[in-house]
Amino acid sequence: MTRKLRYSERREFAETGSLGPPVEDVTREVLNGIGRVLDEAARSQFAGNSFLWALQRACADHFGWTDVEAERLKIRIEEMNLDQLLDFIELLAEEATRVIDTGDGCNSWPEQALPEAEGRLNGLFERYRFVYRLEGGQVRKIGSPVLDETVIGPALLAVQRPGWGEVEKSFREAIEHQRGGSDENDDALTAANAAVEAALKASGFKGANLGPLAKDFKKSARLPTELKGVPEALEVLLGRSGALRSAHGDAHGKAAGAAAVPQALVDLAIHWAGAFIVYLGEMSDGAHKLS
Repeated sequence: MTRKLRYSERREFAETGSLGPPVEDVTREVLNGIGRVLDEAARSQFAGNSFLWALQRACADHFGWTDVEAERLKIRIEEMNLDQLLDFIELLAEEATRVIDTGDGCNSWPEQALPEAEGRLNGLFERYRFVYRLEGGQVRKIGSPVLDETVIGPALLAVQRPGWGEVEKSFREAIEHQRGGSDENDDALTAANAAVEAALKASGFKGANLGPLAKDFKKSARLPTELKGVPEALEVLLGRSGALRSAHGDAHGKAAGAAAVPQALVDLAIHWAGAFIVYLGEMSDGAHKLS
């Protein structure tokens, strides 16, 4: 669930290309918002008490808290560093969406304290430009909230189709490595390129690696004639991505003393890979018709 951009935000994005700088520091607004999500889940009519007890137990186990400390969740949140807070956010989302057997004394039924917890937290992060996002219960760092909403999210949806398992695996690996910081940037580039190769193969194009796949894509009769200039541009882009992989990635091992891959390059590769994967998925589904 992504939050819709409001008028002032759409205007700022249109005028500046940005919604303001992303924020990695934990602000008072973010802490207050997390507290509101916690309170909302705890107020669930049937599952609230079970949720709160389970979250306290999970935090006690994970952080090594005493029972008294676990009961003071709000205070403990205020004292957390960034890594601890991100761990807590994962625990909160997990327990808020866990199915609990509840009842009124006569009947029982499955219940979740806050089924939309992940969407609520992501909406909070988007609102305050917090550079993290929950996906499947796991927090990951994002380079740009706008690009994450318009590229990464659709790409992750695009790979949810039969025969695209390797695309999803590689693209998720790229995102995970992107989250890992500079030490994993070369792995992120390698995985992003592997995702593109896998998407081309899943779309029916032939070739052992990126170069032949790009050539097969270029000559495909499935491409609309009005877009005849796009294959050449994509081949150049794919070729440059492959060259960057050879220079920076670790698919064939990294030379001793090699320079670190710039974060901006990693972000560009992953966002471009995601956009192209979305296009290939739509083309494979017949969204782009031949003229």
